[in-house]
Amino acid sequence: MEGGNLSDEGFAGIATALRTYPQLESLYLEGNDIGLMGCIALADMLRGWGASNLKTLDLDRNGIDDQGLQALAAGMTSTKLEALYLSDNLITAVGLRSLSDYFQSERCCLNNLNLYGINFGDEGAMALADGLMGNKSLTSLYFDPDESGITDVGWDAFSKLLCDPSSIESTYLSNHIIGTIGDNQDSSPLDIREYLELNEHPHPAIYKILESHSDIDIEPFFQWKLKLLPAVINWFQSASSGMMHVNYPQEESTQRHILQSRELSALHKFVRGMPALTVVAYWQQQVINIQAKRRRLDVEEETAWVRLGGRPRDEGNIEFIQIGTKRMRQE
Repeated sequence: MEGGNLSDEGFAGIATALRTYPQLESLYLEGNDIGLMGCIALADMLRGWGASNLKTLDLDRNGIDDQGLQALAAGMTSTKLEALYLSDNLITAVGLRSLSDYFQSERCCLNNLNLYGINFGDEGAMALADGLMGNKSLTSLYFDPDESGITDVGWDAFSKLLCDPSSIESTYLSNHIIGTIGDNQDSSPLDIREYLELNEHPHPAIYKILESHSDIDIEPFFQWKLKLLPAVINWFQSASSGMMHVNYPQEESTQRHILQSRELSALHKFVRGMPALTVVAYWQQQVINIQAKRRRLDVEEETAWVRLGGRPRDEGNIEFIQIGTKRMRQE
C-alpha cells in the first residue's frame, strides 16, 4: 500500500478489514495521506491484534502530526514492533514526548526508529532523551542532524542519556544499549560518537564510570565490609580484559597502567577505611590454616593406624600412644 494516496477515510476502512490478519509481520504505508483519523484507526487495529506478529511499520511521508502520533503511540503498547518509520511527517517535540511511555514499557521491542526530514529541535531531542532513559531495546535512532534543528542544547541531552556524570549511580543507569544517534556520520559531536562506540563493546558502564569519575568514592561500600572487595577486584579485571576492544586516544599500555593505578587506589581505600577488619581477617585466616593442618594430621594418624592393622584395644597402650602422639605434634 505504498504511495497509494490513501486518505484517512480510505485507510480507516482498510484498517478495519486488517483486524482479522494479526499474523502480518510488515505493513508498508509510505507515501499516503494518513492523518489523525488514520492513526486512530491504525491504533485500534493494533490494540485489536494484541500481541501480534507485526515487526515493521512504515509510515514515512504521510500527514501524521503530534495528535496522530499520540493516538498511534497509545495503540503500540502491546505490540512486538521492531522498526518504526516516521520520516517526513509533521511531528514536533510534543508528539515525540508521547512516545516516552512506550519506550519505557517492559513490552517495548522497538530497536529501529527513523525520523529523517523532521525538524524536532532541541525540545524534541530532550523529549527523546528523556523517553529513552531506561529503555532496553532501541539500538538505532536515525535522523539527519542538519535537518533536525538540534543545537548544543539538544546534543547535551543525548550526551547525558548516554553518560550522566552527576554520580556513579547515574552513570551506571545511563543508556548503554543504543548504538546510533543521527546518521552514522561525523556530524554528531565527538563525545556522542565516543559514547556510542563504547556501547558497542563489553562492559560499557564500567568504562563510562572510569572516564567520568576520576576518584571513586569507596566509603558507601563499607557497609558490606570486606564482602564486596572481591567484586571490586573483578570489576577492574573486567575493565582490563575488555580494554582491547575500545579505541582510546592513549596507547593500550598507558591505559592499562592508569587502570592498575585506579585499582590499587580503590584497594588502598578499602584497607585504610577498615583497618580493624583487615587485621581480624588476617588472624581469622591464620586460625583457618591451623585448623586445616590439624585435620590433615588427624587423617595422617588414622591412615597410619590402618596400615598397622588398627588401633590397639588395650587401654593402657592407647593412653601411652595418645601421649606419644601429643608429644609428636608439639615437636
